[in-house]
Amino acid sequence: MHSQLSVLLIAVLISASPAAARSDSVVSHFTIQVASFPDKAQAERFAVGLAGVGEDPAFDTVSIEGRGFWTRVFIGLFNSADDARSHAISLVTRGIIEEFLVRKADSILALTRPRRVKDSEGHGSSAFSTAKHIEYNLARKFRDAASTSLPVVEVAIAGLVPRIDTHLIPRPDPASLAFKLVTGEQRQTSGSTKPRGGLWVSGDADEALVRLRWIAGEGNAELINLDPDGRVRFDKKLLAKAAGLGESSVHDPLKAVEYISSNEGLLLLVQVALGRHRYLLHLGRQALTYGKSVDIAGSINLDNNIDSRINPYRKDGKKLDSELPPAGFDSLIALNPVARWFNLNTNSWVQDGEIVFHELAEAYAKLEFSLDYLDQGTRPGAHAVALAREQRLKSQRPDADIVVTTGSNRLLRTEQEIRLFTAEASAAVNQR
Repeated sequence: MHSQLSVLLIAVLISASPAAARSDSVVSHFTIQVASFPDKAQAERFAVGLAGVGEDPAFDTVSIEGRGFWTRVFIGLFNSADDARSHAISLVTRGIIEEFLVRKADSILALTRPRRVKDSEGHGSSAFSTAKHIEYNLARKFRDAASTSLPVVEVAIAGLVPRIDTHLIPRPDPASLAFKLVTGEQRQTSGSTKPRGGLWVSGDADEALVRLRWIAGEGNAELINLDPDGRVRFDKKLLAKAAGLGESSVHDPLKAVEYISSNEGLLLLVQVALGRHRYLLHLGRQALTYGKSVDIAGSINLDNNIDSRINPYRKDGKKLDSELPPAGFDSLIALNPVARWFNLNTNSWVQDGEIVFHELAEAYAKLEFSLDYLDQGTRPGAHAVALAREQRLKSQRPDADIVVTTGSNRLLRTEQEIRLFTAEASAAVNQR
């Protein structure tokens, strides 16, 4: 999914990108191939978008027998394949790339010179990068154009024209434009019969709202509200205030995008609630699927995509009606509001909001990127993507003591099971 940004927005994004720390001391051996084009100009246009979000793309043109010359686009140098893959997964979840291939970088000539080296935390260093080349060329063109003297006749004519107050020109609402930039939303074509995407809540709506607001994080909880029909909405005025937007400025949408993207919880909610697919979050002991009402012990996450854990074992390779979301929705995430998850790796209770975050992240990855639940070759699974996003959320909120679901988790389905487990755990601690 590539956002359709104008050249001006790309230029602003590039110039607004924070400068990366520079260091050439790290030797790395892996890179990420993110695209390949038969036309180098296409590759360069694609690289502009990557540079605009802070990446440092490189090119390598190769001759393929029977297909001519192709220009491959690479991102970064990494110390290990795991570091490269982790970064690639983060790019997929942010909608910057759709797929990737982790490759050894030693044999790729374009990557042998010093370039950006990223570690598992996403920090990096770079030589004079592609982003800087683009920024320099754009700046030079604008500077040259500005320095060109205008003919006297044109100046005289311009003096006869009334001065226009540009502040009176209507501008799009910055929050609305930021939402579109984050989700890559396209205008719905006239006459389209496809229903608009979004996130709806059913069952215990009050409890669902509490968990969604936990995902949005402290200071952003009031941004999230529910319509009478249960659809999740955002308060754009409060978002503008939280993002620190002042008087109307062309930079406001980009500032709002930066604010949203810096909060993995808020980013996920915007992607799901304002994206192109229809999600239903249900909190209750029973949930209505496409076929019938089913009991919810802990949680279910249903969609219409092929799932390698299910489809091969069904007649004609098709899921049962009870394994599909209800009519009118692309995804159903249903949770038993009583159930609790205890992470055995950390011996800690997982926050209720964290469970909803994981399930929404998993559903988004399956629908938006057509990912299987499990890893398929070089393509990450939706479960792995959701875990990566959990880790990112935790790193952004060090004071929240978030317990991620990585590893083994014990599901406690009823209040009686929870009380018994708590009593047993307390007794075990007292016996030490």
